Amino acid sequence: MSRRDVALPLVVLLVLTTAGCAAFDASSADVTVENSESSRYQMTVYVFEEPVGAGNITFQVTNETGARKTVGLARLETEGPYFNHSLGGGWNATERRVAVPANETTTASFGAWEPGAAIMYVFEGIDGRVIRTDFAECASDSLTHTFVFSEGPENGYRAHCPPAP
Repeated sequence: MSRRDVALPLVVLLVLTTAGCAAFDASSADVTVENSESSRYQMTVYVFEEPVGAGNITFQVTNETGARKTVGLARLETEGPYFNHSLGGGWNATERRVAVPANETTTASFGAWEPGAAIMYVFEGIDGRVIRTDFAECASDSLTHTFVFSEGPENGYRAHCPPAP
């Protein structure tokens, strides 16, 4: 048996093993919304591509009189009511809208999650009114969030950010 006959299978095995490990090392941010209410919601997710503090994020919104204005994240949910939100200018973020049907569980995954990135969730009611916001940062290469819309005690929000390596 020649060296070539021995080396070729070893090289192929090494390449396959490395590719398999790389596939398991993929990073992601996953969100699940458990909606046991009879209302449907619209969820907008912003994945920021650079570090950002929650206090720096601004939104363009319409108030109940129809006036368009800029508000910070802290005011988006607590003041208002606000409608027709959009991320304020100057932010480099990937935006994704996800429908959350009544009495269903919805899951969305965002590949290419970068450790240290930030993610912002904005929920709107059927009339377009902002009803809930959440912001998270995670230094790990994966992040999972679960939102529960329910009349019961399980209503709320859970996040899991494993310790960074």
